[in-house]
Amino acid sequence: MEMWARLRDIFQDYQHPRVVTLEQDFSTTRMEDFPNASAYCQRLKMLSDQLKNVGAPVSNQRLVLQLVSGLTDAYKGVATLIRQSNPLPPFYQARSMLTLEEAGLIKMAATRSNTAMVATQSKNFDELFPSSENSSHNRGGKKGGHWNHPNTSNRNNNRSASGGRSDGKGGCSGRGSNQQHQQ
Repeated sequence: MEMWARLRDIFQDYQHPRVVTLEQDFSTTRMEDFPNASAYCQRLKMLSDQLKNVGAPVSNQRLVLQLVSGLTDAYKGVATLIRQSNPLPPFYQARSMLTLEEAGLIKMAATRSNTAMVATQSKNFDELFPSSENSSHNRGGKKGGHWNHPNTSNRNNNRSASGGRSDGKGGCSGRGSNQQHQQ
């Protein structure tokens, strides 16, 4: 019996510092430290369970409010929705709302990157085959990948006419450089 009493005393001595450490970890957990919403929610739930195990249970309200307060700016909308719910939703429901929002943000980002890629490809095509209007502009703008300065406009014209090289050999495999050499 004496052995059990000693073990209990050791555990209780260790319990209070453990509560302090877990409370600090719980209250400073932020979504920006995790790769996704699921990992963030899992960490909060794990800390909540550990606090319960050492005699300092976390209420659902506190768990949900901590989840909301640690969100990044990208999740402002869902944070407001959860915060304004009366009563606050259970943790599992708030977690579902958050993961649904994350899926929407990922889908929106993928759509934007596809649009940006198409726009970049279109821009690169225009740079490879400049129109005659673009190639006659010589006042300090960017032309053919080189900056035009008023005192170097002739050198830049030579580069532009030979596909970016001043030795006349042409550095572009596009139609524009071959046609210019034949003229």
